[in-house]
Amino acid sequence: MIAFFIRVFSFFKKEIHDVRRQPRLLISLVGGPLLVLAAFGATFQSANPFITTALVWPENGIPGLDQERAEKFISGNFTLLGTTNDENEANEWLNEGRVDVIQIIPDISADEGPITSRREIKIISNTIDPNAEAWIRSLAYGERNYINQQLLIQEANQAQSKAEEASLNLSTAQEQFKELSSSFDPEEIAKAKEVISELIPLLEEFAGYLPAKAFSQANLGPELANLHDDLTIVLDDLEELETVLNADELLPKIERLNNIDEEISNLKVTIDVFATTPPENVLTPFKETYTNIRGEAYPLVIFYAPAVLALLVQQLSITLASLGLVRERQMGSFEMFRVSPLKFKQILLGKSLAYITYVTVAGVILTLLLRLINVPLPSDLWQYFVLLVVLATASVGIGFLISATARTDSQAIQLSMLVLLLSIFFTSFFLPITGFAWPAWVIALLIPMTHAITGFQEVVLAGSSVTFGVWLGLALIILLSYGLVLLIMRRQFRKAID
Repeated sequence: MIAFFIRVFSFFKKEIHDVRRQPRLLISLVGGPLLVLAAFGATFQSANPFITTALVWPENGIPGLDQERAEKFISGNFTLLGTTNDENEANEWLNEGRVDVIQIIPDISADEGPITSRREIKIISNTIDPNAEAWIRSLAYGERNYINQQLLIQEANQAQSKAEEASLNLSTAQEQFKELSSSFDPEEIAKAKEVISELIPLLEEFAGYLPAKAFSQANLGPELANLHDDLTIVLDDLEELETVLNADELLPKIERLNNIDEEISNLKVTIDVFATTPPENVLTPFKETYTNIRGEAYPLVIFYAPAVLALLVQQLSITLASLGLVRERQMGSFEMFRVSPLKFKQILLGKSLAYITYVTVAGVILTLLLRLINVPLPSDLWQYFVLLVVLATASVGIGFLISATARTDSQAIQLSMLVLLLSIFFTSFFLPITGFAWPAWVIALLIPMTHAITGFQEVVLAGSSVTFGVWLGLALIILLSYGLVLLIMRRQFRKAID
């Protein structure tokens, strides 16, 4: 047993000294990833596409929609480079490549035909990027809703202005009806008829400004629904009162005046509530509230930092290990090792410990340096350290597997670059793996970085423990990679002196 550990330690010491004698390699192990992290943190701004746009605004404007407010809203989604009244000029900007999108707002003062052909807000682009196109269409949908809402708010404001006018006239009518109830002389009856003849058209005009009752029921707006009901009752009562005033019987007049006084009081209360309700509440009584129980999400730089760290640790491990066995084979060391009492698993274990040690030290240093971009420290330092070691071990196993199958250094480097490309595209680092078909999931599960990203995010950003699935995924990769390396290299090792 002592001899076993001595032989393992000899290869551990050999690889440690091999790397130590290469100061540039040491610098690249720590300095290179540090520069990558620094460049990432200093330059990354947003994952959203950068899209420039020009706005074509109608020369006559849009009643109820302020151009400056519309430009400010559009600037929140796009980079607005200019506004013009000439559609041809905007098309020239698009064709010349000065803007990515042009947005043409229709002139609603012009006759655009029947209601069956709605006015169009034209969004025109020449993008070749499907992600950018999806982003443009999504933002255009929001802008369409914004413009529609602003026009509806204008109508609601007009209805509220009419509501205030109707409330004043109702007060005047109520006073006149009270005077009439105390004296039914012909002069007071004539005044009451005149008030009714003026009030009915006013209330009907006011009703015309209101959104339909079906709309109030659909959007669950109680103020609007109650207003429709009370307004209908008062209009019916006014028509009946006008009829009763022309008759000779006194009792029906008194009963109708008492009823209409109560109905007008109810209508005034409803109108006052409607007039003081914000137009947004009338049109869209529901609003969204968003609460993040963590307070707020991390900035993009901090969110992606654990993934970048996992990529760097993985590729450092693979780079070191992928050349380890190829170099020994090309130098003829296997022949010398074969005639010695060494076993291949002792060589593999010694080299693994050396590479894992270097990568773990580099990972710890990088973790501390991440504080420069305000990445929080792990909530559980022990779990984090173990995860770092297990990631390095799994990645070294992948590197040894590359080294076992490659015949030359150049082949090992090419295979390492292939793993890097797979890691970028199939580990949710660049694109979410949920957007791929199931075969991509098989590739993702075989890459250590896939599991490490989840683990690092859990222990660093979420402040929780690393889930069992992360440990299981990395353990299976270690068993599979080292098992294949032993199977392949034992045959080569035995044939070294044949």
